[in-house]
Amino acid sequence: MASTLLELSRGGHEEMEVGENRIVKLLAAETKTHKQKLIQQHKVLKEVKGLQQVAAKLVDTYEDKDGGRKQELEAMTGADVFGAFYNKLRDLREYHRKFPNLYYDQGPTDQEVNLADDPEILGQFSAEEMTGRFLDVTALHQKFINLKNAKAVSYDVYLTIFLEFVDVPANVKTKKYRDYLHELKEYLAAFLTRSQP
Repeated sequence: MASTLLELSRGGHEEMEVGENRIVKLLAAETKTHKQKLIQQHKVLKEVKGLQQVAAKLVDTYEDKDGGRKQELEAMTGADVFGAFYNKLRDLREYHRKFPNLYYDQGPTDQEVNLADDPEILGQFSAEEMTGRFLDVTALHQKFINLKNAKAVSYDVYLTIFLEFVDVPANVKTKKYRDYLHELKEYLAAFLTRSQP
């Protein structure tokens, strides 16, 4: 029903507690393979991001910039405390008469924690990356060997030298080389985020 700021705060705290319990259940689930561990980490990250959003809403509520929370607290004190209470109780009963079959889904139970293949998570990786085990820098290798004055090296040689920036000759370090380095940095950062959330 969440019609008051206090009820919204209470609901937010309940969401935080339920989210924490879901994270505990996810972390308690046994992972046998690299793929299951990766899926577990991504699901935990998703839960943490959800909790951060709820926490941000709670902070806004407690900051009480518009004074609404203070007014609600004042309405619960004073001369007409019981009148306000019975009005809220009547509203609550009326709401539940209109919607008698409401229930709160608290997320997965112990038996429902699922670490099976998740196409949304596994789809982030190319076949060569093997769900975050290996880098796929073939496109970057092509860009490197197409740079002006760069040596045409095989892929296996490239893998041993692609992070040795000092050994690159000065005549290769042009604007296209900087663009290549930027793309390499972006790929490595994205790979790290995907493989170790």
